[in-house]
Amino acid sequence: MAREVCIAFRQGVCGFDLLCCESRSYVCDVNGWSFVKNSYKYYDDVACVLRKMFLDAKAPHLSTTIPPILPWKVNEPAQTFEGLRRQGSGIIGSFGQAEELRCVIAIIRHGDRTPKQKVKLKVTEEKLLNIMLKYNGGQPRAETKLKSAVQLQDLLDATRILVPRTRPSPGSDNEAEDIEHVEKLRQVKAVLEEGGHFSGIYRKVQLKPLKWVKAAKADTEEERPIEALMVLKYGGVLTHAGQKQAEELGRYFRNNMYLGEGTGLLRLHTLAMLSLNTGLMKLS
Repeated sequence: MAREVCIAFRQGVCGFDLLCCESRSYVCDVNGWSFVKNSYKYYDDVACVLRKMFLDAKAPHLSTTIPPILPWKVNEPAQTFEGLRRQGSGIIGSFGQAEELRCVIAIIRHGDRTPKQKVKLKVTEEKLLNIMLKYNGGQPRAETKLKSAVQLQDLLDATRILVPRTRPSPGSDNEAEDIEHVEKLRQVKAVLEEGGHFSGIYRKVQLKPLKWVKAAKADTEEERPIEALMVLKYGGVLTHAGQKQAEELGRYFRNNMYLGEGTGLLRLHTLAMLSLNTGLMKLS
């Protein structure tokens, strides 16, 4: 499944989510890497790949070849280590020349984690809208992501003020919606207060503007958001079992993942070791 995902999306490295069922499992999500989220080329490349896939399936007469995106061929067969033998620090291939191992390809399942959870609510409170404008440069239509301790503390302070100590009074026209909104604000407040600090616990908040109005300011008009969608994501941290799994995987990579070398990855350059260990920590 990992190979098919990499071929389909032309990603040498990728992560994907599996929906496990009794009869068979399905890939329900393919994840890129965080460093590509602001890369226009990444989205252009993905669009080209998806367009060709759709046209090949439904309108092959309109399909064209995809311009080169990555420096490797999709249809190139995967190289295996069958029939290779070691000589010195290199590998003797089928053509007799010495070859040096350049990379290690692995399919890795991350360690056990707590469930990822999400809270969504529409907010119109001025304090929350001001926080959105504060951290997106004052752009009324721009999305804001709050991750740092300072940003989350600002949000927590505002939420503490907004959460009432009592439930909304009965009899209002939107009583059910008001109660649900207050309960979601209480949940946001509880998640942000968890642990008593913002380090070591996965939490992030997205604020997406939904509605705007034009307000007069001096001799000009400027837009101002009046409603936004707040999305709080939390959970997904390693359990004790997951931490143990990650440590065991790191030891295995260190000792066994370099073909034909008794010292394993200890043979590689120190910088390469540092890079790999960092990558393993992120994958775990």
